Amino acid sequence: MKYQIKIAQKAGFCPGVKNAFLKSYKIAENHKNTCIYGEMVHNNFALIPIYQKGIVLKKTLDEIINDKNIENVIIRAHGIPPNEEELLKNNGKKIFDLTCPKVKKVQLLAKKLSDEGYTVIIFGKENHPEVLGIKGYCNENTVVIKEFDDLKKTNIDINTKLALISQTTMNSIEFNKISDKLKNSYSNISFFNTLCDFPIKIQDNSIEIAKEVDLMIVVGDKKSANTQSLFDKLTSVKKTIFVETENDIIIEEIRSFQKIGLTGGTSTSQLQIDSIKKYLEKNL
Repeated sequence: MKYQIKIAQKAGFCPGVKNAFLKSYKIAENHKNTCIYGEMVHNNFALIPIYQKGIVLKKTLDEIINDKNIENVIIRAHGIPPNEEELLKNNGKKIFDLTCPKVKKVQLLAKKLSDEGYTVIIFGKENHPEVLGIKGYCNENTVVIKEFDDLKKTNIDINTKLALISQTTMNSIEFNKISDKLKNSYSNISFFNTLCDFPIKIQDNSIEIAKEVDLMIVVGDKKSANTQSLFDKLTSVKKTIFVETENDIIIEEIRSFQKIGLTGGTSTSQLQIDSIKKYLEKNL
């Protein structure tokens, strides 16, 4: 049987993540004793090249501040709160800010709204690094919700001006649902769609590919929320499997599928997708 393997055109790193990776490589070449504050993406495979360049991972602020050997700190694409950046600078660390430009816009928007007296409602995941960074730009009158009913659990002052923004990687359908419910419940609310459209483009393009093939393979790390969301969407269209490495592939189980599609989330590197493609071509 002659097999056809097709890669989704939009699969892989979003522009913000790609930019952060490329710049981190250059930083590593010119600056020793460099760390990255938190994982660049939720994908162990994609992080290997960064560590091979000599950059070390530090997961907490205290780790960085207390390590006198660390001179340079890379801020990952998710961004960090401004008070943490100030603390790093005050402790003599040189900052390389690789915050995604779209995330930076949300941070500055949140600050502007907060300064103007709005209670900022962030649609996102409470402890996600991007959300923690955005919250840091607001005053204390800020809440994070994943669904409309979460508002009932807060001490939000409904008599103040309200503004809804979003973590950039959240689901657009859910954002619209929450927006509609808020619109029907509060007259004093403004809406700002701060979602990134790149994950949506990946999903749309992958669904197009799924309709043309017999099997879809989603490549990425299962810790990645956007890659898991991509997998969930595709399973409703076509038989789909989720793999992190070639070790997850059982060749005997996919030999009956002549046309195979490959895709990956915004935290999946092209190298990871290509390695799966090469493995399939060699073993099918």
